[in-house]
Amino acid sequence: MSKTLENLQSEIISESKKGYPILLSGSIVFLIFAFLPFFLPMEVVYLVWIFGLAVIFPFGLLLGKLLGVNLLSTNNPLGTLGGVVAFPQAFFIPVFIIVYKHIPQYLPFTIGLLGGSHFLPYMWIYKSKAYLFVTFATCLASLILGGWFVNHAFTLVPLAIFLVYGWGVLFILKELKDEKVVQNTLSI
Repeated sequence: MSKTLENLQSEIISESKKGYPILLSGSIVFLIFAFLPFFLPMEVVYLVWIFGLAVIFPFGLLLGKLLGVNLLSTNNPLGTLGGVVAFPQAFFIPVFIIVYKHIPQYLPFTIGLLGGSHFLPYMWIYKSKAYLFVTFATCLASLILGGWFVNHAFTLVPLAIFLVYGWGVLFILKELKDEKVVQNTLSI
């Protein structure tokens, strides 16, 4: 029997819990990034911003494992779509390197804007308004704080992203709880 799109979405939502461990991981990583300028030379901070982002996905997988969340669904085409949507971020690395070489003070602006924008398709995959919030709030915070408060961007932008991702996790958990209540009500 072939599954409907609705069935596939329900399965991926249930299995991956809307991918919230990745946002939780990102929130923790950006909180750490916010304090780096106080402990490391800026030349090192710039490089950590470019290459340290690679920690978010594996750390998210680890958190998912610890929380009992399967983030690598292989039997659902929407899981594959989620991976396809995430992969283009790898193509952002050359952009980050060019920004680093020419105007490194704009790394938080660039990384926040590009990284934040990649969450938009998850709004549809997971039927989640939380991802719409994460996308727009991350992009807006990165634009304002990274664009107009450049001298403080390496602290303000990651703190803002930490908060946005953290709120995103809370919104997702609320969505999951509300959906469970609806399912339980429907099954009665």
